Amino acid sequence: MNQQKKYWNERFKVGDIWGNDPCPSAIMSIRHLEESNVTNIFVPGCGYGRNSLYFAQKGFEVIATDISNVAIDHAKYKAKRFKEDKLKYFSNDLFEPFLPHEQKFDAIYLSNVIHLFLERERKELLNKMSSLLKPNGLLIFTCISTTDTKNFGIGKEVEPNTFVYHGKTLHFYTSDEIQEILCPTYQIQEQKLHIQTETDPDGHQENLILRFIVAKKL
Repeated sequence: MNQQKKYWNERFKVGDIWGNDPCPSAIMSIRHLEESNVTNIFVPGCGYGRNSLYFAQKGFEVIATDISNVAIDHAKYKAKRFKEDKLKYFSNDLFEPFLPHEQKFDAIYLSNVIHLFLERERKELLNKMSSLLKPNGLLIFTCISTTDTKNFGIGKEVEPNTFVYHGKTLHFYTSDEIQEILCPTYQIQEQKLHIQTETDPDGHQENLILRFIVAKKL
């Protein structure tokens, strides 16, 4: 994971590489969060905090983490005007324990995180997220899709539908795979495709076709 930290620290040195607006998926999440009476949210892989800050502004208690200490320092700086008990940031590796064992969340939001790993690590990450959710808690996440024909297949394929590109691992999900990894632990509330515009490592804007998934823990 030291390579992951190095990669993201280098990227976030540039600043707000994806702008300051929340992701479309964060905005789409609000309806589900409100309908499920969510009060607290865990946001792992939060980057420089554009989504975690948005959730705090909407009145949710938020704990957010990222492997990049550069990103977390930036997120803390931008969130100074918010009370500490409403928005808390930590820099940590997703696969290392850092929260109290008994701490559970009403919802977990992962924006473009789960597809950054190989299969073994993806399974480990999903298991960890499940262990942090309360019964009936919501797992909300986005991931890249095999339907994104512009980006799918670029780089070296290291596992099925998994490619290494610009030093980053990218796994492209099918709808069937989403069903497979979530059942029977979760009941899927919504799964749909949407487009998110980002800036790639070369500084070019690109449209990513993402899967937006909302699943309730059974």
